[in-house]
Amino acid sequence: MTPDVLTVRPQQTLGEVAHTMVERDIRAMPVVDDAGSLIGMVTHRELLRYLIPDFLQRTKSGEFRAPTHSQLQRGTADPRLIAVKDAMARSVLCLSEDQTLSDVANLMSSKDVDRFPVVREGVVVGFLTRADVIRRLIAP
Repeated sequence: MTPDVLTVRPQQTLGEVAHTMVERDIRAMPVVDDAGSLIGMVTHRELLRYLIPDFLQRTKSGEFRAPTHSQLQRGTADPRLIAVKDAMARSVLCLSEDQTLSDVANLMSSKDVDRFPVVREGVVVGFLTRADVIRRLIAP
């Protein structure tokens, strides 16, 4: 478990969060209120959903094609300015500190989730990833 978790506030922007995630090589950040209570999560998935402009469309081959002139003229608000509270995942699976490694591994497998915030009385106290579980499983 990583005890020193970088968190984000709901009023921050996706641009700020994306910058932090790229700079620190982080794939997910818990969103907390002023009391430190978990209220959501921002992952690469949410960032991609909002930061890739609507006018980028996938072709049948899966590649993106450039926008047309009329699409560019329509314009959209800068998605980097979207507040985290408007883009975050609100339903977040959490762990408690007393859950066993076996329970965590089973939950990761059954829910296909590769990282969880660890909470104590609703407050984020750590973060656990699949890599953490694997490291623990192979430790002597």
